[in-house]
Amino acid sequence: MSTINTSRSFAKLTITALKYVVAVAIIVVCATVSFRFGKEIFSTEGVDEAPGTDMTFTVENGTTLDQFADTLEEFNVIKSSSVFKIQTYLYDVKDIAPGTYTFNSSNSNEEIFKIISKGPIKEDKKKKKKK
Repeated sequence: MSTINTSRSFAKLTITALKYVVAVAIIVVCATVSFRFGKEIFSTEGVDEAPGTDMTFTVENGTTLDQFADTLEEFNVIKSSSVFKIQTYLYDVKDIAPGTYTFNSSNSNEEIFKIISKGPIKEDKKKKKKK
């Protein structure tokens, strides 16, 4: 009988230890993923190093920030549209005015939000008269 009790005790101890190892592994993975995501949210880097590439976008009336974020990611102006969408809440940007915007691939998301907050590029009236 003592051999059976010893085997059961060893099995229980092994299962308990395994549970703790799995729990620690899950915690480490979750912490790593959370840290990386947090780092992306508060990152001040653009997709490219300066000088980067200028890109001009025309925003139509009714375009949402989510749609615009997807477009910016598609053209490699931002790294992640999901991070950009979360940052809209952090930077209190609720919508984007229709018009033409120029962004650089070296702009951080914060710089892009500043450009969006200023509004679209205003065309120079003198240039219109010359045409």
